[in-house]
Amino acid sequence: MKAYVSLAVALLIFLSGCIFFQDVEREGFKEGDLVAPVPYPFYVAHKPVATHPLPIYYHYTAVWKPSPLYKNYLGALQVVINNTGNTDIFIYGFALEIDGVEQKMMLDGGKEIPSGKSEIFYPSFRCPNYGNHTYRVGTYIMAGRNGRWYDHGLEYMEGKYNMSVNGYESGGYKLHRNYYVYFDKINKLVNTRDEEIVSKTKEITAPYGSGYNMAKVCAIFDWVDRNVEYVNESKDEWHTPTYALFHGGDCEEFAMLIASMVTAAGGNARIYITQNHAFAAVYIGKDLSILKNVDSYYNSNLSYAFFEDEMGYWLVADPLMSFYIGSLPVGGIVKGGSGKYYRWSIITNDLYSIDVMRD
Repeated sequence: MKAYVSLAVALLIFLSGCIFFQDVEREGFKEGDLVAPVPYPFYVAHKPVATHPLPIYYHYTAVWKPSPLYKNYLGALQVVINNTGNTDIFIYGFALEIDGVEQKMMLDGGKEIPSGKSEIFYPSFRCPNYGNHTYRVGTYIMAGRNGRWYDHGLEYMEGKYNMSVNGYESGGYKLHRNYYVYFDKINKLVNTRDEEIVSKTKEITAPYGSGYNMAKVCAIFDWVDRNVEYVNESKDEWHTPTYALFHGGDCEEFAMLIASMVTAAGGNARIYITQNHAFAAVYIGKDLSILKNVDSYYNSNLSYAFFEDEMGYWLVADPLMSFYIGSLPVGGIVKGGSGKYYRWSIITNDLYSIDVMRD
């Protein structure tokens, strides 16, 4: 009998140690640690004056893909236009005809595309109701030769395409901050002073001046989206951001790479972990007006997903879900509402928020 009592007491002491003395939450960011990006003054290319009396021949190819689309919010297309003709072209707007209803999207200025070059555009539109829809895409285009331009106006491309719009869902999760297992693992792998990370970050952000600004955050996201290879690893092995820089990786590597680059640029980031995914979020301060600068970067009008806490707002940065920073992450669901800011949640029982600390 005494042996059983002793064993029970020992087990109680062991469990008490685990419960009361195990450090389950690490100390993360303090408000004084956080740096918000400032707006970047973007240059707007003015639409040329049409002075050529006769139409100028042009030729281009276009490929596009839609962002995830949600009822009553703003969807977007990522459109890559390649000027394959012998004349220059200038794109100053787009149109989408969805189920026969036209939406026009005039760009702020526009972009000139010389012969043989390509540009990326992000026209946005108001999503229709939940379900499947048919659409076609049009461009507002000018063609130029020897500095003189002819305005062709709106011309639709051939073909009709299908889009699927998501409806509202319900769901919630329990939030855990800086759970020690993930906090220690991530902050051991992420070296924000790593020479390769710092060098690549400087290269990516060099066109956007000195200091830490929103354009640099967007540029980091875009570079990771377009240049890092997704590798579906059979083993749940996490690699460093430097490894991902050269060899790619899965969601954990993408999240840690974005977080390390944002930190190297002068900002702050977190990594969020669900039951089967990980993604980054970038601190953008206590004023959502900075998102107008993100619109300016993409020359678009977008809907955004972010977390809010006592320190401010954290903009979702998940290139494995969409091609622009601020879209919903993998597993994200819309719970209702409409407009500029998603009312959303994530399909997971537990969500772990991990601060990526500066070295």
